[in-house]
This record gives sequence, structure tokens and C-alpha cells, in this order.
Amino acid sequence: MSVIKTTLVHGQRAPVRIKRPSERRSLSRSATRALDVLELFGRVRRPLRAVEISTILGLHPSTTNQLLKTMVDSAHLLFDARPKTYMPSPRLAEFGGWIVATYGTDSRLHDLVREVRDGTGMVVTVTTANDLFMQIIDLALPEGHTTERGLQVSLFGSAIGSAYLASLADEEIARLADRARIPDSQLPAIRETIGQIRRAGYANGATADTMWSIAVKLPAEKLRVPAVLGLAGPVGEVQTNLGHFLGVMRGAIERWAGQCDA
Repeated sequence: MSVIKTTLVHGQRAPVRIKRPSERRSLSRSATRALDVLELFGRVRRPLRAVEISTILGLHPSTTNQLLKTMVDSAHLLFDARPKTYMPSPRLAEFGGWIVATYGTDSRLHDLVREVRDGTGMVVTVTTANDLFMQIIDLALPEGHTTERGLQVSLFGSAIGSAYLASLADEEIARLADRARIPDSQLPAIRETIGQIRRAGYANGATADTMWSIAVKLPAEKLRVPAVLGLAGPVGEVQTNLGHFLGVMRGAIERWAGQCDA
């Protein structure tokens, strides 16, 4: 196991914290819904009627109509009165171009996540650092599984957080540990684990009592944000197949990196 562990005052291992969207008071429901609408257009890539948007996103029709009206009034959406459909406005073209420049075209990052999911049958994520948490920015789930969008996992104590921390300078790790109120007495053990992760090229360890995770840092030069590819599943299954799963992850990363260079 190579995960940065922190302990509480009485010596018990500090649990991995998962922050849910409902815990964040700053989360604006209307803003999130508007972004959900734009993301939906990105998936279907065609004009949509209000009833389709309402059904797919699970919104009340009156809420959908008010949201779409606001987005049309702000020129983020266009409305065609003849078929009664909506579509994104050219106003978003520069934003979309920047996203393509950052993450690549043709959903390559999401294709990476799905390839690893299909090759392992496990939960697969791409995360990036957000203060003392790792924010899930994309994921692929096994058939029949669901999860909340916008989940964040604590930086210290998780495999994905450990893989990210191992890519940082020791001074930055110490700064983040101080921000997380981790005692200086735990820094030597953290540095030792960081060394193990750097030598191995990945982190792995328990996410919860019944779950085990593997995490590999994505090549820094391929993205404009630091990102980690993570895999999680039942303890016994992941531990038994660790070598195979790690091979699937590394192979998929290599192919994805090659596409980024194309």
C-alpha cells in the first residue's frame, strides 16, 4: 500500500473525507442547472426542445422553461421558434475553443476514462486538485452504478490525492500539510510514502473499508491542469488484479497521450 496516511491525536488513522455538493453553501442551483444544460448540448450535439431537456435532466417543466428563457435572454442559447428548439449561441465559441485547447478534441479525456472502465469493470475517475480536496471532473461507472456529481475527495489519505501530492515539490507538500493542520511530526512518514509513490509511479490503498483504489498522475505536459486517473473497486478484486488493472491504466494513458500529440 502506498497512500499518504495521517493520524488523529489518539493515533487512529484519519478517515478519507468525501465532500458532497449539498455540503457546499456557495453552490448555486440555478448556475449548476445552466451548466448542466450546456453540458447536455455537448453530449447530444443537436438542437433540443424544452421537454427533452426537462426529461433528460429531471427538471420540472416550469423550472426548465424559466431557465431556458434566462439563458436565451443572456444570449447563451438561441431559440428557433419554428421547431421550438434551443441550441448554444456562438457567444460560447471562444469558451469552447479554450476547452478544446485545454483537454483535447473528440472527448479524448472521457474516452480514456471509459476505456479503463471497460477494461477493468471498476469505477474510473479523472480528478484535479481543488485546495485540500481532489475534485472529480470526469468519471465512468460500471453498469448499474450511480453516484452524485461534483464529489470531492480529501487530498491527504486518498490514493488520488497521494498520486497528485507525489508530483509536487516537498516544500509545497509541507505547505499543504500545514493548511490541512497535519502535525510536523507526521511529515517524515509522508515524505517516505511520497518517495515510494514516485519510485513506483502510482499510489494505491484503501478508500473505505470495502474499497481499494489505484491512482496514476496524468502526464503534466498533456493538460493545462494537473490531473490524476483513478480506479476504485472492491478490496479483494482490485488487490488480486492490481498488476492487470495498472497495466490497463498505463496502456490507456499511453494511447491517450499519443492522441494528444497527433
